[in-house]
Amino acid sequence: MITRGYFIGEIVDGLSDIAHQVDTRTKLGLTDLNLFVENFFKTALNLLLDINLENMNQERSNFPGLDLADVVKGWAFQITSQKTSAKVNETLTKITDDQLRDYTSIRVLVVGKKQSTYSLDDDQKLRTGFTEGNVLDVDDLCKLAMDLPIDRLQSLYDHVRKETASVKIDLEVPDEEGKYPTTIYDYIEKIPQPKLSDFARYAASEQVVQTGLTREAVEKDFRALAAELAKLPRITREFFAVLIERRDDDEQRHFGDDRFRVNTDRLKRILRYPDLDGELRILQAHRFVDYREPDQHGDSGHWRLFFPGTSEYFHFMVDEFLKKRGLSWRRPIVDLDFSEF
Repeated sequence: MITRGYFIGEIVDGLSDIAHQVDTRTKLGLTDLNLFVENFFKTALNLLLDINLENMNQERSNFPGLDLADVVKGWAFQITSQKTSAKVNETLTKITDDQLRDYTSIRVLVVGKKQSTYSLDDDQKLRTGFTEGNVLDVDDLCKLAMDLPIDRLQSLYDHVRKETASVKIDLEVPDEEGKYPTTIYDYIEKIPQPKLSDFARYAASEQVVQTGLTREAVEKDFRALAAELAKLPRITREFFAVLIERRDDDEQRHFGDDRFRVNTDRLKRILRYPDLDGELRILQAHRFVDYREPDQHGDSGHWRLFFPGTSEYFHFMVDEFLKKRGLSWRRPIVDLDFSEF
């Protein structure tokens, strides 16, 4: 069971990582924070303080003095990477009299670590009622998390866990060539390169010779299949290999149906993969499976398996070839390794 301590620890780590990233940028003279970062802290503050802040810069860039505000409860925040007294005084100067009437609880959130003391402008302190205690930093947010009810604590944990990586990427600093440490290509699965043979061994097998297929025709089948398999994500190829391995017994096929098939209800019980439907949709879109409704009331539907681009009975011949050599479907289907053929 996940404990309060675990939630708090993860929240502290996530917020601290963001603060460190902002501190690195600030040391390089990069003090701007964009809407993405502001919105991250908007949600965090809403959960921490049970308020409903909106981003004032969403529709109007650089809303005077304030970034986030809840007009109903009277809360407002300036979100900044700059911790200095000068920055806080500048913020107070920009706050209008209308805003002071609308927002009775104004805070400055330093994304990082605030100063130990502040020299605030006396006139602005008098006008706004702002004090040093109204300057918050990430450490203050972590302290607020300690006392949250468990439901809001878990919501904050979910938010921080989900968004921290994106915020940190958004705050990355480019190198001298303008390249960023993290790009979307770091998260894209590489297109696999099939490992093909000359298919002479397979073409010479008894079951293939009996069909009269030439080695060239055999190679054409395998190249076509490999090209289609390479379009699938690796996890989807694994899913397809499981379908082949755990298919219904051959005698369960209907008369005239020469396809491997998998009982839908049985599949749901033997495979507890969380996105089973998603994998089936991908395979269906790439013509590897289709669904057949049950023939009679009370029967199960089933998925038929296909091998795009191949000749008739290809799957039966390959299955027999693999069985005779004690090989698995996983190597050609998942690894795209056809070297044994």
